Amino acid sequence: MAEKLKIDCLIVGPIKTNCFIVRDGEDGREAVLVDPGDEPDRIIAHLESCGAKPVLILLTHGHYDHIMAVNELVARYPGLPVWISEAEKPMVEDPSLNSGFAAAYFIHPDHYFTDGETFEVLGRRWEVILSPGHTAGSACFYLPEEKILFSGDTIFRASYGRYDLPTGSRTEIKKSLVKVLTPLTDDVVILTGHSLMTDARFERKMWDIV
Repeated sequence: MAEKLKIDCLIVGPIKTNCFIVRDGEDGREAVLVDPGDEPDRIIAHLESCGAKPVLILLTHGHYDHIMAVNELVARYPGLPVWISEAEKPMVEDPSLNSGFAAAYFIHPDHYFTDGETFEVLGRRWEVILSPGHTAGSACFYLPEEKILFSGDTIFRASYGRYDLPTGSRTEIKKSLVKVLTPLTDDVVILTGHSLMTDARFERKMWDIV
């Protein structure tokens, strides 16, 4: 049986975004970066201290506080692929939509994934769950073997992301809570885009989702 993945969280940027560095449990030499939102030098230093090389950047959505380190990381690791939801394409192509303040937050994803898409990296199956509401193309990443969900800003502990920014919708984010949480077992750990982690049992009880 494969060793469990190693997951480190760096809290980065002005609004304290959770950047997750997910490493192979066998030797930890390959890493997936989830939402590298700022402080690229710090992320690179952490990777180097672990002897790890990033093989993929996954973005839960395109707001500036989740993407600001992307360009610097791609420059440091040529060929490093960047993936985001297809519905976020307008967001990352237009800094006025992603709430950034300069063209530096214009990024060039290599792949736009869709709802239900699956892929394998770090020897694990990852599943994409589109979860609109915070933005039109917000997504969660689920690892069934590890019982881990990266929720971005769709789910916070006892809360959820704001919906008053471009492409956001309160109606959609409430639907997404039901969509994402309903099929999960109680013991699934939810790693959120900001603040504390949570779990599926607590969140279903919180939102009265059977």
